[in-house]
Amino acid sequence: MLSKSLLLWPAVALASVTVEDPSDVIDPSLWAADNAIIPDYDIAMVLSQPSDILATRNVKGKTASADHVTWYATANDTSVLLVADKGSFTGSYMTFDKSGYSTNLNDATCTKANASTASFDHVNVTVHNGAAGFYSYGTGTVVNVTNSWLYSSGPVSHGLYASGNGTIYASNLEVYSGGMRSSSFSGDSPGGYIYVKDSVASAAGIGSATFYALGSIYAQNVVSVSEKGPVVFSDGAQSTTLVNCECTAGLLGGVAMFSSSTRSSGATLNLTNTKFTTTGSTMPGLWFGNLVGKVTLNNTELNTASGILVVANYSQITQDFDYYASYSDNNSLRPAEVTVSVSESSLSGDLVAYNGSYIGWTLADYSSWTGAAYSGYKDATFDVALDSTSNWTLTADTTVRNFTDTLSTLKNIQSQGFTLYYNATVSTWLDGKTIRLRGGGVARPASSISSRVRHKARSWRV
Repeated sequence: MLSKSLLLWPAVALASVTVEDPSDVIDPSLWAADNAIIPDYDIAMVLSQPSDILATRNVKGKTASADHVTWYATANDTSVLLVADKGSFTGSYMTFDKSGYSTNLNDATCTKANASTASFDHVNVTVHNGAAGFYSYGTGTVVNVTNSWLYSSGPVSHGLYASGNGTIYASNLEVYSGGMRSSSFSGDSPGGYIYVKDSVASAAGIGSATFYALGSIYAQNVVSVSEKGPVVFSDGAQSTTLVNCECTAGLLGGVAMFSSSTRSSGATLNLTNTKFTTTGSTMPGLWFGNLVGKVTLNNTELNTASGILVVANYSQITQDFDYYASYSDNNSLRPAEVTVSVSESSLSGDLVAYNGSYIGWTLADYSSWTGAAYSGYKDATFDVALDSTSNWTLTADTTVRNFTDTLSTLKNIQSQGFTLYYNATVSTWLDGKTIRLRGGGVARPASSISSRVRHKARSWRV
């Protein structure tokens, strides 16, 4: 059961509201053995749909509908419903129940649409042994799901699953998944497109996120908890937009954005009127590895138990999505480069970069930041920019490459006695001067110290 303060913005005192998900109805302990199944990753990715998909109900090349019925699938490698070959299906007030083992977890599902359209309203979906609730595959395939309830167990048992350029539109859902790598809303290769709003999601398994972006994700008014995963996984140059969402993450970070092969550019993350909470003592709000990405935070809150807002690293995620890979796991990666634009937000925490990685940090439109920037290991680069309406309170000495401040007096910086070092050859507007800051500290050229960021590394690594 999710207990959240609903919902965000404007910032006023709100009562705690209990939000239910399907695990309040079906006890997850009944399916503990199912959720303990370890995924088999040595299977081929689904690049085209097989022609021999088995299902207890088939709608191929025709139009069909059903309501107020219950459909089952108990045999192995069998879906409940297949809509294919430009078929069309409409279902309302239905119950789908799928058990039976799925040999290929990439192809397991309860209801599947392929080169077709399907619409579901007021349906109850229960799936076991690693099947997705709804699966949309193929260009032109569209699945609509509203006012529905989804429960799944077993590995890779996503609630909504889109790949092959398939699309899913969903609203008013309650979603629970209990197995490993079972995201509530997931895209997959070569790209899936998911639009979800006004929904509740809970994921309990290791590596299970609320959103897995491989393609694009758009979410609005979603409340979620990922007990052992981040809010967002994103692999490669994908796009994720969350509006008016409140989400909690229990493993890795609020966001884990990476490239699983060669470093890619073009990944985007947009958070508006949104709140992320990370519960682990080493979990950052936003984590980036082996990737070039761009982030916008508007009226957004990042609450981190670690005190770390952003991490950029020469790293990626392991196959089980359970920890960040080290240099010994993969030494052919490249540093992360991320630019973060903050507006109308008040944030507290540090920026940490590793192994030649880069973080660009811009505050605008009445934003405030309390924190510092430092290298976790070896050299790192930071650029910081403030507009005249924003302010920065330092919590440690900080070295930046390019520092800009439209309030040229630097009176929007509260130093608390710390020093801001800047690169005089890049931040030329400061003329290499040493400038007194509010709170007893100074801003001074970095040429007088080592070019390496001079902050001790924490006792943990991310």
